[in-house]
Parts: sequence; C-alpha cells; structure tokens
Amino acid sequence: MPKGQRTTAAERAKAGRNPAPHRRKPSLRKSSKRKRKNPGAAERLVERQARKRVARAYESLQQTVLQLFSQQDVEAIAVSSGYCQRQPKEIPPFEFVLCCVLASMLEAKRGFASVWRLLAAAADVQVARSAVTQRFGPGSAGMMEQLFSLAITRLPRPDCPDLLGKLKQFKQVLAQDGSVLQLASVLKKLYPATRTNSVDAAGKLHATADVVHRRITSVTLTGERDSELVQAQQQGIEAGTLYIRDLGYTCYDEFAAMIAEQADLLMRLKDNANPTVVRVRHGVVGPRRSEGMKFQDLSFCKTFDTFDLDAAFPSFDGAPTELRVVGRKNAETGKYHTYVTTLPPEAFCVEELAVLYSLRWVIELLFKLAKSSCHLDHLDTGDPDAIRTHIYASLLAATVMSAVVFAAADSANIPVSDISLLTVGIAAPLLVVPLLILWQHRELTYDELAAMILRMIVYGCRDQNPARTKRQWGALRA
Repeated sequence: MPKGQRTTAAERAKAGRNPAPHRRKPSLRKSSKRKRKNPGAAERLVERQARKRVARAYESLQQTVLQLFSQQDVEAIAVSSGYCQRQPKEIPPFEFVLCCVLASMLEAKRGFASVWRLLAAAADVQVARSAVTQRFGPGSAGMMEQLFSLAITRLPRPDCPDLLGKLKQFKQVLAQDGSVLQLASVLKKLYPATRTNSVDAAGKLHATADVVHRRITSVTLTGERDSELVQAQQQGIEAGTLYIRDLGYTCYDEFAAMIAEQADLLMRLKDNANPTVVRVRHGVVGPRRSEGMKFQDLSFCKTFDTFDLDAAFPSFDGAPTELRVVGRKNAETGKYHTYVTTLPPEAFCVEELAVLYSLRWVIELLFKLAKSSCHLDHLDTGDPDAIRTHIYASLLAATVMSAVVFAAADSANIPVSDISLLTVGIAAPLLVVPLLILWQHRELTYDELAAMILRMIVYGCRDQNPARTKRQWGALRA
C-alpha cells in the first residue's frame, strides 16, 4: 500500500491490526442483559453451598458423636455385663443407655423418673415406672462403665495447638484430681461423709484427664475418706507421660518412683516443704553459700520475679531424690507460687512451667461440666448400683458433649479451643431430643414429630400425685 494512503476498517481487520467489529467484547449493558436472561443461577449456587454445609455437618456429627457407641456395641456389652439375660427385656438396652445418658442433661435431680419420662416421650418405649427402676442394678452399672471406657477410646484426638507444641514429646499429659459427690442419707454407713455436718453420706470420684485433648480417661468411685494419692498409686505410672498434680498428691517416695519409671512430674510444692538446696541457677541471694541450706532459710532476690534451683528431697526407701524447684511471684500478693518438677531447665523455663501447670484447670473444667450440666452431684437414690449407673451415664454425657464440640469445630473449620465446653453444657437440654432421633436413625414426618411433642407433654409433665390434687380441688365441685 502506498505511503500516506488511508486504509478502511475492513483492511485493518484483515491485516490483524484491529479486531473486526463482530469480535469486539460485548458492552457492559449487553452483559447485564445476558445475566438477566438466566434468573435464579445465584440462588441455585447458594442453595448448593448450603446443602454442602448441611451434609458436612451431618458427616462430622456421625463420625464423632454417633460413633462413640452403636446399637451393636450396646447389645454386645449388655449381654456380657448381665443387663440382658436369655429372655429379651421390655426395655431394649440401646434405648435404655441413650435415655440414661441424655436424661442426665435434662433434669437437675437425678433418678429413675427422668429416664422413664424420656423413654416414654422421645424413644416411644411406654412402660411402667417400676419397670425402669428394676433395670438399674449390677448389670446396668457394668454396662455403663464399659460403654464409658469404649467411648473414651473413640473420642477424636485433634492436633495440639501451636502453644502446646512442646508437649508433643510426651506420650500423654495427664492431670489427676478428686471431687466429692453428695449421696443419699441411707448410704451413710457405706459412704460416710467427713467434711461437713450437713451431709450424712458422700463419695469421692477420682478422675484422670488428658489435658491436651480435654477428656477424662478413667474414673474410680470410693468413699470420701479414701486418699487421692493411694488411688493414683494403684493406677500405676506410665513411661513417657507427664503428670500434673495438685498438693494432695505430695509424696517424696512417689517422686523417686516417677524418675525410676521414666515419667515426668509437675506439681505444686507445699508451703512447709523444706528440702536441701543442691544448686542455684538464679533468683536466690548468695547462690554459692545457699548450696546445702534448707529451702525455708533462703532469701530471694527482689530484682527477680522467679527463682530456679535444684533440691534434694528425703526418701524413706533409699537415697534422697534430686528435683528441680522453681517459683514465680504473684504480682497481686507478692508471694511465690512454687513448683517441683522433673523437667530440665533447657526444655522449660520458669514461666513456661507456670503456664503448663495452669493446664490443670482442664480437669476442673470437666468436673464442673459433669456436675453442673450433667448433674453428677444430684443422685437421688440409695442403691449403690443405681448410683454407679447414674455416675457413668453423666460421664458418658460429658463425653458426648466433648464429641459435639469436636464435630462443631470440624464442620466450621475452626480450632476446638475456640468453643467453650461450659457454654455447650448450658445449651445441652436443646441437644437431647435431636441427638436421640439421630442416634436411633429415625426419619420423622411432621405428623410423627407433632405426636412426639404432645407425647412429651402427656408423659413428661403429668401430675405425679393426682389423688392429692383431687382432694385439694374436689370441694369446689358443684
């Protein structure tokens, strides 16, 4: 083409220097018109995402909560524990277990009536109240205990949070404690109370908890007078385990046993403890001349908020046991919180040990959950086997709540520690009937759900003493 001659649009398009008019991108106005030609696409996308969330929620609940124990598990354990004999019982074991566990979340006063009401109202097992009472015995107690042990092994184990990464070196981190349970007065000879004059009978529940995964691993019920240390010694010591204990477990021979079994220990030191100082790392006035002195004779530096030293504790069975003693000053009281441990200083500093000991609050949290939300301390029965049944039902209920927390965190893709167990316990009554329906794999229609609601009122809220009501209001009849 000669220089200076103008080209047409078609020629420019043919030369590839300018797109043809039919290849131009549609304008914004035309694009909006196309979107309007396909109405409901955004709604269908939102609906699909909602269905995926619902499916994920049910899958999480099924893999965590509903797998704690199945109907086949309960029926097998019911036979081995003696709950079921050769003849089939009027109350199936699976429904009995579900109602015992879930009823502990409903009513503060634990007894047979709450189980009977839930059986009749929600599980549709309509029997006499006396029939429910007769099902509580050695068989039901053994069945509940075995199911609790089974559910604990199936409880999910989430990964340790970043702050607990240093605890991965241990096989497990356990805290041990005991809690007093108020019992019926008729049991005062079997479980005499010792701490107060207002209670005639009381027992003590000794529990071991995994503080990392927030779950109770084992329990033992004894009288209130039984020592917590003796119960811990009977359970034995596992190598590679870190034990976090309170003052009630103080025993210098137990310190030596921990070292011999290659286990680790962290616990509070009693105020009257007076071991011999072996070496001082920091925080003590005159560290050189303090070696060989008694712990109570030490003077601590005012410029330090912590101290760290090694001390020798006397032993009745052999040579003294050398352990690390650390302390951190409380800013409010100005006094030291003193701890004794087998953990070396190159692995954990004093501040980390204080934070690590605070993890012991997990077992206190679990006790509070079992007592307040699962009503563990309101046992209205004088039968020891019924008491054991109710106790393990409450512990199973607390295990179910922990599994619900894991399922909720998994479905929402958030850390388990972001959910408060105590708040879940407050909302527990709202979970009872839906969990019962899901666990039984029942598909209810609207009619059946309406019938269940009305049946709950008829059986759960019926006047328990109609004769007295008739005597009170009979005089007003015409």
